[in-house]
Amino acid sequence: MFFILFVLLFGLAVYYFSEIKNEFRLLERVNPYWLIAALCGQFMTYFFTALIYQLLLKAYRLPRLPGRWDLLKASIISLFFNQTVPSAGISGNTFLVNFLARFNLSRTPAISLILEELLIFYSAMEAIIISLLIACMFVYRSFYSFKGVLTAGILIYLAFSLVVSFAGRKNMLTRLYDKVSKARLVKKLFKSINKKMSESDILKNEVLVWPLIKSNIPMAIRVFFLQLAVVAADGFTLYVLFLGIGHPISPFIVLLTLICTKVISILPFLPGSLVLYESSMSFFFASAGVPAGTAIVVTLVYRFLSFWFPMPVGTFLYRQWLKNAPSEINHPAC
Repeated sequence: MFFILFVLLFGLAVYYFSEIKNEFRLLERVNPYWLIAALCGQFMTYFFTALIYQLLLKAYRLPRLPGRWDLLKASIISLFFNQTVPSAGISGNTFLVNFLARFNLSRTPAISLILEELLIFYSAMEAIIISLLIACMFVYRSFYSFKGVLTAGILIYLAFSLVVSFAGRKNMLTRLYDKVSKARLVKKLFKSINKKMSESDILKNEVLVWPLIKSNIPMAIRVFFLQLAVVAADGFTLYVLFLGIGHPISPFIVLLTLICTKVISILPFLPGSLVLYESSMSFFFASAGVPAGTAIVVTLVYRFLSFWFPMPVGTFLYRQWLKNAPSEINHPAC
């Protein structure tokens, strides 16, 4: 339904706005190497995410862990769930818990790992947002429309960090996981999973996130920089799209717009923050001096690479994951 709505809105925008139509004609002259570079940038976001989970899993010192290729596919499937089931990332993390269960990682440490990743991610976002806000205050003082969004972003990610810090309480985790698992759409998506985890797994132990991070400081630092690398890869995708369309742009503007868009679209009103994400990114680029038509075209191409393209890929990988359950359990991780 949302895909059809998006296509209709996209077609109307191109048809009725001549500026956008002219900008799209520029895509015919784009060197395909720029599009390949943009695809590589998006692929690197999944690759860095796989490295993050690989590092976090090593801290548990289990005899058998998922390989990097398994984790890369899992990151794409997790993104697929987050985009199709708006739940502030809970649906994707629910899949990861079930994914890790196939490698004999019980629910408590699996949820602990996910909370660690979220907390470090929020810390990385805080560092980026604070740096951008300082730059806007003392270097790029004319960017008034960005300062309020960045300030709100600091408060939002700080609030999320506090929620994750307290989410280690076993009663809170139990209630949250049960509610998500009983949601109609999530339950339907996961009904084919043939291996279920024991309810007692989450009740036996209390998940404490901060003690786990403090006991693995070097690992947490590496994960922190990998989280920054994920954002950098996302920004690289946007940057090369501008170069491909023949409109050089400052990397700072790209990063500033990307982060402000993430702050605006963080609440799960629609799958993938559809429409809100596109309109916000286009608005921020235009506010930074990018022609409106160019901003809209680059935003739509970027969303095709980062939102629409991973959906069929995630669907295919998820179906393969369901079919290959026995072999994944029996063979050692690569």
